[in-house]
Amino acid sequence: MNQASDEALRTIREEVLDRENRAVVAITGPPGAGKTQRLRVATAEAKERGAFVVYFDVTTRSPWVMRGLAEAIQEAARGAGFQKMLGSPAWLRAIGTLARSKGGLYNPKEAGRRIGEALNATSPSFLLLNDVHNMTEAYEADLFVKTLEEVSGVMKPGVLLMFSCYVGYLAWLTANQPAFAARINRSIPLAGLSDDEARLVLAKKLLAKRIVEELEPTYPFDREAVRELNLAAKGNPRRLFELADVALERGVATRAYQIDGELVRAALSPRDGIAPGSRAPEKEAPPPPPAEPEVAATPPARPARRSLFKRSG
Repeated sequence: MNQASDEALRTIREEVLDRENRAVVAITGPPGAGKTQRLRVATAEAKERGAFVVYFDVTTRSPWVMRGLAEAIQEAARGAGFQKMLGSPAWLRAIGTLARSKGGLYNPKEAGRRIGEALNATSPSFLLLNDVHNMTEAYEADLFVKTLEEVSGVMKPGVLLMFSCYVGYLAWLTANQPAFAARINRSIPLAGLSDDEARLVLAKKLLAKRIVEELEPTYPFDREAVRELNLAAKGNPRRLFELADVALERGVATRAYQIDGELVRAALSPRDGIAPGSRAPEKEAPPPPPAEPEVAATPPARPARRSLFKRSG
């Protein structure tokens, strides 16, 4: 999916892995658009090529993002064999001081310099930050973004800094942290699925559950059903799977042999409600705030998130 975006990301990764370039990349999109998947792909490729890779999830449960990131770098260093019993490299010892920092008290320029030097010393190296929109406390977000600004200034060819966030959060960063925004080399927006792409992802998902072979790839959904589901999901893969669950439960409840467009419309109709025992579809992330003369001093709030397809067992 999003073939143009994936091709652009592939080119960026290759240039960094070959030490031909350095890059700061933002991946944006709504929940379920595939932001985390792109970071996971980059992680797998970096490991396959023997590069140093640090993947860090910014979550609402992270008490202090900087300490968590420093600990993630230490963990990656242990996995790569940099942390020896008889001594560690200077860059790793410097990261250790960040891991021991108390609360949110740290110098962002010094922290950024240490992280940048660590990435340079281990190049080719990837620093991948997932869901930075989870930083909604203004003070912490300001410190951390200033740290990333310093990292991007220290980075040399062979280093990739890539992060994912909602579109509205990147707009907030651009307005409130223009110095860092100016250092972003590429912003990759992930668009919604086309109907053909929606059919493909459903077929892949259903393949794992398929018992009888030689059926249509998207059975029991016909083409009209897939089109209706994708329309309701607004091209969002995660929402597509959740609404497909709702339609499936409606089909089971009505003992339908095949799920067509009419059944999907009935299953998702506000008039008819949701079939008993099913989950309500996930609410969409709120749209980016409209342009205003003055931008709010705090990051936009996070929308509530739910799981994807129901898990069996």
